[in-house]
Amino acid sequence: MKSDQEFDRMFRQEFKDITPNLLWQNDAGEYEVFGKYRIIPQRPGYQVFCSATEVGNFHSTKSALSWCIADKFNAYNTARDILVLDNKLGAITSDIVVRTAIAERSTKWEFRDSIGTKLETKIIRKKQVENELTKCVNWAKYIQYKGFNNETARTSRNTPNKAGR
Repeated sequence: MKSDQEFDRMFRQEFKDITPNLLWQNDAGEYEVFGKYRIIPQRPGYQVFCSATEVGNFHSTKSALSWCIADKFNAYNTARDILVLDNKLGAITSDIVVRTAIAERSTKWEFRDSIGTKLETKIIRKKQVENELTKCVNWAKYIQYKGFNNETARTSRNTPNKAGR
């Protein structure tokens, strides 16, 4: 146990400069993100905390992590959109699952047919919300990549490249 504490202390000392960019999963299964956020797996999804304040519940780790990224880089509108769209997607998905189960248990074909017709619009709406959420998640990925201060940028020569002969 003492060696674990020693390792943790050494780890924090050595990597304190990169802690604001670190994502890792601890022994309890929680994700610690950027030294500021915690993503805790729950039965229906994932609960996100910023410091000690609960932010909300998400239905996927991708959405939860994207929210953390957007919040870290002060893209508050994107963060809000991710939370709202993820919750909408979860509600629509649950509604579709419940209505499909009801239709499958029904013995009347007219009832099944009417539920199937109503589900078509919900399925279309679900796809629209998924597309909007994907755009927000991709934007969060972009601002994360851009936020690394060009650490991955290649070093260039002082003289221009004359490879076009």
